Amino acid sequence: MAPGRGDDGSMRERDLATRRTELEDASGDLRELCEDAAVPMAAKQYFVFFAGNGVQAAADKAPSRQSFFAGIDRFQLACEALRGTLEAAGYVPREVASVEKESARFAALRWEISAAAAAG
Repeated sequence: MAPGRGDDGSMRERDLATRRTELEDASGDLRELCEDAAVPMAAKQYFVFFAGNGVQAAADKAPSRQSFFAGIDRFQLACEALRGTLEAAGYVPREVASVEKESARFAALRWEISAAAAAG
């Protein structure tokens, strides 16, 4: 084996660790984008925070909405990179279920907020 090169197992472990870090970073960044939304942070609060009420409000909210969508996209890509390997990356079954639920929730919110903003 060449110096500085690990076997396939250690390369896989590093790859999983890197992907896990990306998922955790994406999740944290997405939560940061949402922290100013009103509690209880249900769909209605996200709509108001990221789409506003009315055409002008939707236009005013466009920059934060685009950041939110980019955050969701990053989170979705990180989830996809770990699809089927979350447990191997160190997540316990409860965390796997939580990540999958969060992924579906944000995907639905993205679609609904986009539709609400377009409707103005």
